Amino acid sequence: MNKIIDNFNKLNDQARYGILAGVVVMILALDVFFLALPQWSSISDTNDQIQKLSDDTQRVVADKLRINLLRKNLEDSRGQLKTLSVKVRTKEEVSAILSTISSIAKKYGVKIDQLVPEYNQQENLATADEGQYYALPIVIKARCGYHMFGRFINKLEGENMYLMMKDFIIQNDDNNTSAHSFNLTIKIILLDRDPAPVKKS
Repeated sequence: MNKIIDNFNKLNDQARYGILAGVVVMILALDVFFLALPQWSSISDTNDQIQKLSDDTQRVVADKLRINLLRKNLEDSRGQLKTLSVKVRTKEEVSAILSTISSIAKKYGVKIDQLVPEYNQQENLATADEGQYYALPIVIKARCGYHMFGRFINKLEGENMYLMMKDFIIQNDDNNTSAHSFNLTIKIILLDRDPAPVKKS
C-alpha cells in the first residue's frame, strides 16, 4: 500500500487529478448500479401501483354512480307502471267506461250521436301473469263547439282509464258555425283476467 502511495505521490498533478477523477466516476457508477437503479425500479413499481389504485377508485366511483342512476330509473319505471296499472280497466268494466264517457259529454254540453265499442277490432297487446292485455277501439261521434269538445277530451284523459286517440275528424256545420261534428276513435287498454285458452292446431 505504501508503494502505491509513493508511486502516486511521484506522479505529476495532472495524472493524480486524472486518477482521482476516475475513482470518483467509478464510485458514482457503482452508486448508480447498486443503489439508484434498484430504488428507481421500486419507485416505478410504486407509481404503477398508485396509478392502478387510482384507476380502480375511479372505476368504483363510476360504477356507484351508474348503480344509483339504474336504481333511480328502476324506481321511476315502477312508479310509471303502478300509475298505468291503476288506469288499466278490466273487460267487465266496458259498460261502466261507456257510461263515464256519456256522463262527461253531458256535463260539458257535448251531444253524443254514437258511442260504439268495436269488439271485432280489438288488438291483443301482451300476455302476463295477471291475464291478457288488449286495446278496445271505441267509436265516438259527437256534436258541439271547439271549447266544449276540448274540455270533454281533457276530462276524459284525466279519468281513471288508459286511453289513446286513433282517428280524429272534424266537420263544420253549415247551418251553425259554432257547432261542429267530431268523429274519433279512442283505444281503451283493458285486462282480461280469465282469457280463453289458445287452441292448438
